[in-house]
Amino acid sequence: MVRHLLLPCATMCRDRALTGAVLGVAIAMGCAGNGRAPGEVDGNAELFAAEVQPVLARRCAYLGCHGREGMPLTIYAVDFLRLRDPQGQIDFSRPPLDELALSPAELEHNRMALASRAGPEDPNGTLVLRRMLPLDEGGIPHAGVVVFDRGDDPELMTLSRFMGTVHAR
Repeated sequence: MVRHLLLPCATMCRDRALTGAVLGVAIAMGCAGNGRAPGEVDGNAELFAAEVQPVLARRCAYLGCHGREGMPLTIYAVDFLRLRDPQGQIDFSRPPLDELALSPAELEHNRMALASRAGPEDPNGTLVLRRMLPLDEGGIPHAGVVVFDRGDDPELMTLSRFMGTVHAR
């Protein structure tokens, strides 16, 4: 297995328990409903923009990983994949994208893409968190790549805190 902090991708297994601090945070955050319609997700937008997006940009947004269209979890990031025509057409009347910051549409896409990994069967998104860990830390296969070496990594805890704010129905 490749241990690398910058390259993740994806396959899933549901038969191992999330370990260590990630499990503790996931349990502590709970999954209380918020009256949303079935299939809707949310997730704290401020936490995402300030703390989660930088982690995704550093760890997940590379071209060989989630930084390309068509991936199960496509991630936009400055200096990587950008949403050039959010309406599906090139609109030359729109201002060019800020090359130093994501557009609101890109940030919202990333937030909803990650939040959608939580659901009724996995309300705190523990499967997506476990995909980032090595097998000996309770991880599940992730295309032979490990994103975080330990379950108590502060950046993984940030992702776990965000997933705890997602209310999926």
